[in-house]
Amino acid sequence: MYLTNSKADNQNELPLYMKTFGDEIIVKTSKFDLEFVINESIDFIVSDKTQFLILPDIINYLPKKIINLHPSFLPWGRGYNPNFWSIRLGFPHGVSIHFIDEGIDSGDIIAQTRISYSESDTLKETYDRLRVHMLNLFKTCWPELRVGKLQGFPQDKNAGNLFYKKDLEIIFDKFPSKWDTKVSECINLDFKN
Repeated sequence: MYLTNSKADNQNELPLYMKTFGDEIIVKTSKFDLEFVINESIDFIVSDKTQFLILPDIINYLPKKIINLHPSFLPWGRGYNPNFWSIRLGFPHGVSIHFIDEGIDSGDIIAQTRISYSESDTLKETYDRLRVHMLNLFKTCWPELRVGKLQGFPQDKNAGNLFYKKDLEIIFDKFPSKWDTKVSECINLDFKN
């Protein structure tokens, strides 16, 4: 099953890629329960831009069979809007694919790529670049991942950070050009006023 959100662009790109391996794909944009997973014979879940957490009983039913594509270099930037926070706070910038556990973006890391940006890039440009790298990383991993050949490695529980949706919502109005704000402006934004 490919799990995404109803507003996501290019919802068909990864499902079409997975189908080239003979995989049957259900695209889901809403919450579901264990009964749905069992009734639909779901044996693997790929989470991409999902806006809700997967329930613990589903995680326990499909151990090491639920992955998430995340636009940060974990363990830095768990949660929402890691692209902005990595730029603002100067922690590693990149993408990760990880197994889902009961925490927020805290499961074992399957693969990662560090990515750079320029101060003249906009937030949208840096996110679009992260997205391209994340999809390419997924496509590189999927042939072995789908058959259980990639096991991942634990995240350092003493490193990293976690951000919630509300953390950016309270300051987003200060972005001069919203998502077209330049990296240099993000670094220097004054949120105290």
